[in-house]
Amino acid sequence: MKKYFSRLLVALSWLLLVPIAGAQPTSIGYDDIVILYENDVHGAIEGYPLMAAMRDQMLTLTPHVAVVSCGDFLSGTPLGSVSRGRYLIRMMNAVGYDYVTLGNHEFDFGIDTLVRRMSELSAKVLCGNFASVGGTSYYLCHAISQFGGVKVAFVGVTTPHAPTSSTPMFFQDSAGAWLYTFYPNSLDSVVQRCVDEVRRQGADYVVLLSHLGDFELPPLVAATQGIDVVLDGHSHSVIPHTQLLNREGKEVLWTSTGSKFHNIGRLVIPRGGRPHSELLPSATVPHVVNAAFDTLRAVQQAYDSIARRRVGFNQVLLWRKGYEDSRIDSPLGNYFCDAFLALTKNYHADVALMNAGGMRDDIRAGELLFGDLYAAAPFDNQLCVVEMSGQSILDALEMGCRKWPKGSGGFLYVAGLQYEIDSTQPSTVVCDENGVFVRVDGARRVRDVMVQDGEKGKWLPLDPARIYRVAGCDYTLLRQGDGHRFPDVKLVVTAICPYVEALERYLRNHLGGVIDKNHYGHPQGRIHVR
Repeated sequence: MKKYFSRLLVALSWLLLVPIAGAQPTSIGYDDIVILYENDVHGAIEGYPLMAAMRDQMLTLTPHVAVVSCGDFLSGTPLGSVSRGRYLIRMMNAVGYDYVTLGNHEFDFGIDTLVRRMSELSAKVLCGNFASVGGTSYYLCHAISQFGGVKVAFVGVTTPHAPTSSTPMFFQDSAGAWLYTFYPNSLDSVVQRCVDEVRRQGADYVVLLSHLGDFELPPLVAATQGIDVVLDGHSHSVIPHTQLLNREGKEVLWTSTGSKFHNIGRLVIPRGGRPHSELLPSATVPHVVNAAFDTLRAVQQAYDSIARRRVGFNQVLLWRKGYEDSRIDSPLGNYFCDAFLALTKNYHADVALMNAGGMRDDIRAGELLFGDLYAAAPFDNQLCVVEMSGQSILDALEMGCRKWPKGSGGFLYVAGLQYEIDSTQPSTVVCDENGVFVRVDGARRVRDVMVQDGEKGKWLPLDPARIYRVAGCDYTLLRQGDGHRFPDVKLVVTAICPYVEALERYLRNHLGGVIDKNHYGHPQGRIHVR
């Protein structure tokens, strides 16, 4: 959280004090169309006044300006979590967005909350592949804007893996039947129908607002036709301007800004010409005090009283990434899991698990504020204890490392348990069409899983037939987060406390208010790779 406040203060200082040279564009003509875009803001609200400033600057050059988002704006920081996305909607309304598509993290607070937040948003929501299983779409697939007689169509699409990269149980009924679909097996045809429709309505240009990312977007473009430009999100990639080939072999412009307003994207469509895009680093945006800046100050003041409470002291950086050797256990992951295990002794938990995707920021050394912990654990997750078989634990570890060495939000850090990953063994995990675990169909990557005997302190091989008590977040253990599914899970206790509160309770009641470098400043060998 100290990093968050530092970024905010820096942003405010150059918004107010530093005139930026070279930011005035020279290539925008009066008849040109300008579309300003961003993706994966993840609650970085200090960027919204910059977007408003850029919009106002473009309006001095051409009346044909639109502002759009490619998703993942509601959550990802404490500001998003504490307001369940409401602060972010306030900021976007202050800017005056025209269109947004949904990212997977727009669903983090549940479908009902998503619907409320989107009803509060002044922009039009476009997401053609989010529907009930019966086929009723929640939001429009497309919209057309006229700019001086030129029709530009916007089509919205989000990742079909939204359920597993958000919270799968939000999309199911109590019996586990899927209530919603993102058309994972027919996404190409869904998008093509939208594009064909806007072409029939006379669209001169088609801009896809995409939250698909590097792996899902290129195949979609290759399977479709009629799209001119893709403004993309999800992978956090920095793509100023590149070209993909569509089904007809024609070039489609592809661009993405990165994340958290490191850049603002600018798409220019010259009258009768080819669209081109560029990324403008935030530091090049001219300073101005505007309505979005006033809203930023009001939101920050509302949050300060929560975030600036002192909770302790940290002697060592706790970072999310594992150590740079064969031991990949993360200091921050170890801290999370230790906190979960310590706080569930009364419930006789044997082991603790923590998904990598639930840890959103490092905890830096120095004085700790509650906001520091909240930045690391910003989601609406609760500490719980369940019973499950050793076999289910083995399956969860296998599921967690199926993408290794690529990153995965479902990768599991541990306490009271050790395991090894055989990097030479390809993953044989089988998932359903929504990315939820089904089975392991072959040799396993996870080896030598050991569980610590809580009374004797000895390490014993995990017994697949034994029932263990597991502490962790309800997101992973009860709500199929990251696709983890446990058919034999039995609830012991839920909602012990929010997982961010578990971090504070552990710090205060078990560590005496100090995170000791002698314990968390070196590898502990909980996870090995060979």
